[in-house]
Order: sequence, then C-alpha cells, then structure tokens
Amino acid sequence: MPLPLLAHQAPILPLKLWRPSLFNGTALVIGSVGPDLAYIVDASPAAHFGHTMGAQFYFCLPITMLAVLVIGGLDLGTVVAARFARLRWLSGAATDVTKSGGLWRALASTLIGSFSHLGLDALTRDWIPRFLPARTYHLAHVSMWTSTVVQLVASVLFALLSLWALRRMWMRNASVSVAPRPGVMVLVAFAVLGVALAVRQAWPALQHPDWYFDAGRLYVWGHTAFFVACGVVGGVLVGAVPLWIWDRSSRHNATVESIRDSR
Repeated sequence: MPLPLLAHQAPILPLKLWRPSLFNGTALVIGSVGPDLAYIVDASPAAHFGHTMGAQFYFCLPITMLAVLVIGGLDLGTVVAARFARLRWLSGAATDVTKSGGLWRALASTLIGSFSHLGLDALTRDWIPRFLPARTYHLAHVSMWTSTVVQLVASVLFALLSLWALRRMWMRNASVSVAPRPGVMVLVAFAVLGVALAVRQAWPALQHPDWYFDAGRLYVWGHTAFFVACGVVGGVLVGAVPLWIWDRSSRHNATVESIRDSR
C-alpha cells in the first residue's frame, strides 16, 4: 500500500469493536503492520521478507508478541495516558495479555493482523486490478500503474474506515480518567529521537526512490510517513519505561508514608 498508515488497520479494528473480549487490540494493530516493519529492520531494496508466508511466524509473530507483552505487562498505555489526556483511551492497552487466556488471545490476534496485511495487499495489488483496464496514469510526474491507483484509492478509503473505528473506541473510553502525572517532556524527547532514527533509516530511499519502489516517490513518501509514525510510537514506548519505574517508585513511597502516618 502506498500509504500504509491507518489503511492496514481498517480490516482488523472493526473486530475489536465487534467482540472486544475476543481480541487483543494492541496485537491486532501491531500485527497488521508487522510485515512492513521489515523495511525498518532492513532498509535495503530487497527487504520484502516481511511479506512472505514464513515471516508471519518467524518475524511478525515474535516482534509483535514482544511489544504486546511489554506494553501489557508494564501497563505502558496507562503510563502514556497519564501524560496526555487526549490519549486516555490507551489506558489499559494490552493488559488482558496478563489475564487467563490472554496469551493465546494475543497470539491469535497477532496472526489475524499480519495475515490481514497480506490479504489487503493481494486484494488491491493483484486481484482488483485484474478486472480493470491495464493503463498507465501520470500524476505529479509519477508513473503509476493500475494497481498503484487502486492501492492509492484503497489507502484513502481504508484510512477513513480506521479513523471511524478509532473514534468509536475513543468515545467508548471517554469516561476513563487517569490521574495526571509529570513526565510529558520525557516522552516528547524520546519521540523526537525516534523520529530522527526513523528518518535516518528512510534516507536512502528518499535519495533513490526508484531503487526501492516501482512507483517511485509516492510509495517512498508514504512509507517514510510510516517510518516516522513508528519512530514516534517506539520512542514514546521506550520513554514510558523509565516513567513506569518512576510511577511504581512513587506509589511505593506513598504507601510507605501512609503506613507511617497510620502508626
């Protein structure tokens, strides 16, 4: 997909809305971009291994499960929500992985997410274009084949579907309250660092777009935006770990003080 951001979440977010207790939302979302994470790990033009059948098990599954276990085990969603009021819907993200059956639910959700990625790619790149005229379009000096046009339109439509689903989730959690805590600048600093690393990784493709994608800059800029988003999310999650330690220490100290006062 030329614009993977939000588009690949469209097939799986409605599942979480439909039966919240059956799916791990964090595993669904991370799994749905798992194949494209291969481009971040290996930025070479040949880095398509993430989209192979085997990679869904030896790459997408372990990397997604590691992220889910860390986020859920440390409750990093609540740590982040306590610093950004608008992200209160993240509170409790992936924590169901620590409950009975949670690990199997996360495993199944991960594979559903990653295979939905492959299915959506195949649908828009191979299947739908077979029923359309094989013409070449020119837009902003970028030569795009029929499949690319289909993928571009699908990216926009699926992104709108994802935004609708995210709004529904936000409304469901509108009443969730998280006590505000200091540490916003820590998360911002780590997010900026993540963006810098992401741009550095995407830089070769920006310099030589035709080496990486047949459709040139359209795909490169879309995937660069994806890199940046991953940099922000990854940076925030890394920054949330020391804040989790700080929060835990603060709660411990508060408990000790409370016990002392009661005496």
